[in-house]
Amino acid sequence: MTLRTIPFYKPEFSKEQRQLITQSIDEILESGRLMMGPWKDRFEAQFRDISGCSEAVSLNSATTALQIALEYFGAKGCDVLVPAGAFLTDVSSVVFAGGNPILVDIRADTLSFDFDDLEQKLTPRSKGIIWVHLTGQISSDHERLIAFARTHNLFVIEDAAHAHGASIDGKAAGSLGDVGVFSFYPTKIVTAGTGGMLTTCDGKLAEFARQMRMFGKDDKGEILHLGNDWFLDEIRACVGTHHTAELENQLARRRQIAGRYNDNFTSTCGFNVFNVPQGHLPAWYHYFVMLDDHVDRKLISKQLADEDGIATKPIYRPLHHEKVFCHLDDGSLKQTEQVLDRALCLPLYVGLSDDDVDYVSDRLVERIKSHA
Repeated sequence: MTLRTIPFYKPEFSKEQRQLITQSIDEILESGRLMMGPWKDRFEAQFRDISGCSEAVSLNSATTALQIALEYFGAKGCDVLVPAGAFLTDVSSVVFAGGNPILVDIRADTLSFDFDDLEQKLTPRSKGIIWVHLTGQISSDHERLIAFARTHNLFVIEDAAHAHGASIDGKAAGSLGDVGVFSFYPTKIVTAGTGGMLTTCDGKLAEFARQMRMFGKDDKGEILHLGNDWFLDEIRACVGTHHTAELENQLARRRQIAGRYNDNFTSTCGFNVFNVPQGHLPAWYHYFVMLDDHVDRKLISKQLADEDGIATKPIYRPLHHEKVFCHLDDGSLKQTEQVLDRALCLPLYVGLSDDDVDYVSDRLVERIKSHA
């Protein structure tokens, strides 16, 4: 009989936050202004502060932000290098923008590009890079990656959907490349139900994004581009603003939970924890362990769910294992397959108690011992 049930994630809204959001939404409805209002301005100001960028543009999704950035940089007809360990929209957005996605292998120690494969995949058609901060970790190779991009005249789009508030060497996620992209999907650290944010220090890109989110119109109402109704409405901007106000507290708790998992796993067999690089403050969107080859991830996950009431998940499937992208498999993505096959993500959310963390830790260790 299951003693408790621990979900994989649960968005955290305090009672005070819920009351403020309810009151604010009532004021929005009373005002009659449901789009392009003061809550949009407040939300964008928060992400200018969080990212350290001069510009932040709210949008209806992170995928839209990716597509707008790709169109701005002229990805149509060009190759864009994307990690094979990423979310599906990192590839689909390239396709939507008329580009050619090229999958690059990733490394287990950085969760980011394998530079040997990155260099081999570079061609005269290469236009840019989508760099993913997978699970909220920023690669320790960040300086090398930016230098590589500058040497080869490649744009860099940061997919920071997992990395709200993460930083490395004092530099915030969303400010390391040419443009950052954040998501407010229900599972994200900051959520508005859905939505996205584009951050940049490129004023022309920001203006292009503002035009694209309103059907491609300029301030005079003239259609300059083929845009869409890609704006973030005031109700979601309001929810996102209130949730973002608690970001530092949320990050502090997520880091405490990750630290407690690490402490619980100091002397275990059958898996390893991720080695966070010096100077890095992860967002800890996911906490994951890397299982040894002899441990069956699917079986462990099923036992934890069925017998212990603990929900777990992999990070992602390798992109080239998705049916829609299987044609992108060139046989060179073996590290990605190994990393994503061995990674098991454990529950991590602000409302997770220390006792819950210890319970998850104990049950995971016991399950893995049974596979020895």
